[in-house]
Amino acid sequence: MVAADMSTRHGERCPLDSTLKILDGKWKSIILCRLMQQKEMRYSEILQTLSGCTRRMLSLQLSQLEADHIIKKEIDTSFVPTKTSYHLTELGQSLVPIIKEMDIWGQMYLDTLYKNKE
Repeated sequence: MVAADMSTRHGERCPLDSTLKILDGKWKSIILCRLMQQKEMRYSEILQTLSGCTRRMLSLQLSQLEADHIIKKEIDTSFVPTKTSYHLTELGQSLVPIIKEMDIWGQMYLDTLYKNKE
């Protein structure tokens, strides 16, 4: 199910649910962070940076991000083997500041939790 389909799951339009659905997935956030750091990455490059992620899971997560128009898959058949690479779309680029702010908030949250446990 694409994120846009989630916008009415509570019987009302909820853009926040769509946004959360885009980021929902064990590997999506880290995939997006990797693509934020590099303009383009090949499938094998992404896989190498995700310790514990299977090929099947990576393919699934990339397919979902592509279906949500967050990343774009480029296939170049002039290479042997065929070069498949991924990059953020314009919509994906618009998520970058949101992801960065979520990271800042998450760090503050964790710091607060661990500080209270000391």
